[in-house]
Amino acid sequence: MQSRFIQVFYFIVVLAMLSSCKSYKVVPNGFAVQGDEYFVNINKELTVFLGDDIMEDKNWQGKTNPINAKQVDNRFRRVLRHLRYSDTAYQVLFSGHLEGKYQYDMLAVVNNSPNVKGKKNHLLDLSSFQREQNKEGRYFYTTTTFKGQKLLHFVIPFNGRLWQEKMVSLIFLFPEDFTDIAWAKDVVMSNVAMYRDRYKFTPSRTEILCPDDGSSRSHLDYKIPEEKVNKTGYMLMKAYGEVDGERKLVVYRVMKPGDFYGSFVTCKGDYEILYTTLQDKIVWQTKVNTERDVEF
Repeated sequence: MQSRFIQVFYFIVVLAMLSSCKSYKVVPNGFAVQGDEYFVNINKELTVFLGDDIMEDKNWQGKTNPINAKQVDNRFRRVLRHLRYSDTAYQVLFSGHLEGKYQYDMLAVVNNSPNVKGKKNHLLDLSSFQREQNKEGRYFYTTTTFKGQKLLHFVIPFNGRLWQEKMVSLIFLFPEDFTDIAWAKDVVMSNVAMYRDRYKFTPSRTEILCPDDGSSRSHLDYKIPEEKVNKTGYMLMKAYGEVDGERKLVVYRVMKPGDFYGSFVTCKGDYEILYTTLQDKIVWQTKVNTERDVEF
């Protein structure tokens, strides 16, 4: 009898372990940069507009990046299961917690492949979703509650053609009394407009806030020390300067494995250059002035 009990006990333990192994994968090489409104995934060549809240300093004052592109925690896994996302048909782009006009969690998901003709569909059935369309494009959405939170679920067809489906889902979790759905729709519609036929993947930012009058701008070269260069993974070069008394991102560039130098045009002044991992870990940094020669 005791032996039988032990066998049943071990069976339950093994079953629990196997269940816990089932998880949603995150698409590698995704990132967000402080000072930029977009999430970027290099592997999928995909950009997601996050909204203005990501620009607020308070979202970057903790020890970790507010946008998590490394793993999916248990709470978000439960949300995805609740929404009937297959963990083989879909991958997570990112999850995160943002504060601004509201406090909310945000989750983005993308399908791995389209449906296959002659086989059972593995993508979400959108027939029960509400559909909205205008000159910018279309999206589908549902509004429900989950574990005491308001759950807004949007699906944006990146490519809606039959057997070529590519869709990005944006999922928001708010307090249950949240009512400003139009605010969330504005964020979604910005992505809908971006994903139209003119979409072009451009993982970089350049902001020049001075006139091109022949004297206000400078050309700046940068070079990463050889011993700091990552020869196997993607990295980021970021340049921050002071604009109207505030630290502001003026440039960022994705650096491929082995890249170690580059240049950019910006306003004359003092800048801090950071060489970081996609997860925001600083590997090398320096301060430069565009009116003085840079010594490498």
